[in-house]
Amino acid sequence: MPAVQTIFFDLDGTLVDHFRAIHRCYNHILREFSLPERSFADIKKRIGPPLAATVAELLDRAEPELVDRFCRRFRAHMQETFLDGLDELPGAGWILDQLHRQGYHLAIFTNKQFRTVEAICTHLGFDKFLAAIVATEERTDCPRKPEPRFSLHALATLKTTAEQATMVGDSAVDHRAAVAGNFVKSYSVTTGTHGREELIEQGVPADTIFSDLFTLGMSAFHLKR
Repeated sequence: MPAVQTIFFDLDGTLVDHFRAIHRCYNHILREFSLPERSFADIKKRIGPPLAATVAELLDRAEPELVDRFCRRFRAHMQETFLDGLDELPGAGWILDQLHRQGYHLAIFTNKQFRTVEAICTHLGFDKFLAAIVATEERTDCPRKPEPRFSLHALATLKTTAEQATMVGDSAVDHRAAVAGNFVKSYSVTTGTHGREELIEQGVPADTIFSDLFTLGMSAFHLKR
């Protein structure tokens, strides 16, 4: 067994393309609130932080009560439609299968809510490769990436140590979550919300950034296609 035994994967922008479904949901709720719709590019660049923070920014720092109502409607509608337009990103099934065959313990580590993540992984067939899903719950005090307590919770869930864990994500939030948990390594792919230069500007080391999961798998984990 290699020194790294556990690999945590972010979900949106790393393993799945959920951006169209998320964009559609945001615009549906914006219409409900008689607010102007937003472009796909505008919504995509906002994905990553906790929902309440994203909505507060989207609504121009509106009153907390309005933000809370928007979030509740968003979650309810997303739960009804989240599988519509959901796509596996290139290399996702391949890298999970190959790493699983090599004996790594694989887990999803995401700010998405648990029941949604579980349904997505089942729908795409990822569940058979996973040892666990580390995700958020609906309560307001639930930790989120990149809070250190969430990274420590992820390690405890997998019964592993920081020296045996690495992270694969698509944003600086994922990198900071790995740093917060003292993970031995963190890798990023540019298939999500940020390009290479933007990731570097946000503190992600250049030599840990890859264009896609195929390139990452072959370069970082010596997998063969």
